[in-house]
Amino acid sequence: MNNKKKLLLSSIAVIVLGLTGCQSSTMNITADDQTVVVPKAPKKVVVMNYGALDTLDALGKGSIVTAIPRSVTPSYLQQFNKASIVDTGNMKEPDINAIKQTKPDLIIIDGRQASKTEDLSKIAPVINLSVDAKNYVASTKNHIQALAKITGTESKADNIIQALDKKIQSAQTLAQASAKKAIVAIHNDGKMILINSSSSAALIHDVLDVKRAVPVTVMPANNLIGKPKPIFVDDNYIKSVKPDIIFVVDRSKAIGNQGMAEHFFSQKVLNKSKTQVVYLTPDLWYLSGGGAESINRQIDEVTNALK
Repeated sequence: MNNKKKLLLSSIAVIVLGLTGCQSSTMNITADDQTVVVPKAPKKVVVMNYGALDTLDALGKGSIVTAIPRSVTPSYLQQFNKASIVDTGNMKEPDINAIKQTKPDLIIIDGRQASKTEDLSKIAPVINLSVDAKNYVASTKNHIQALAKITGTESKADNIIQALDKKIQSAQTLAQASAKKAIVAIHNDGKMILINSSSSAALIHDVLDVKRAVPVTVMPANNLIGKPKPIFVDDNYIKSVKPDIIFVVDRSKAIGNQGMAEHFFSQKVLNKSKTQVVYLTPDLWYLSGGGAESINRQIDEVTNALK
């Protein structure tokens, strides 16, 4: 090989190496109505969204998580509640200094931390993966795909979504064949309130097709404050509505306070109305949801009540 050919090949090699070095280390990720520039294959990720946390785990990328709100970690994610994982503090008031010290490549939040987006964005790119109650499944799938793209696990995400579609179809078939009608209520500080249009109700009724005992439009307005007046679910309400099932989300228990009393409802009233109380796993339904693992667990809890 003459010197000219050697020089030409060397020049081509330099150009190729230069182009390789110039490839972007970031990507645009669109989730719901936001597009965020995030790093490709991040090594250190702060996660304050438990649905995103269980999705990363399902994608085989739990090892990149460096910090979470450890004080209220859901029971099904206890593997992340360990000393090597930094505690980001209260879910609504994250510890900015603790997060900064982890030097994350990416921060994943939900609606609870939305007001802190500006502060968190000064540390690392922030992506908000709050589940959309009106489009629960589409939103969940979108988030799974977004996290898969970020971590380079698209094929795993495809398998997860295919399995989820089959599971939802089976649940819908069961619910459609059942005559049982249900309501969804939340317990907080000794009070039980109907949550007819919440994300939990959307999953149970709108996605899984569990029949409603109360139409979603029955939410009387409070003219003084312009917001729906709360509907308290008590013995009198059960006597009136006679739901076959009451799905209970216990907020108090989920955040570490006193949970729903064992005999909150009169057993006599329940028996007469033929009403079953289904106590949903509190931290799963109130703190998490919208993730690859959490939505599967939620579907199981609903379908078990219909069998």
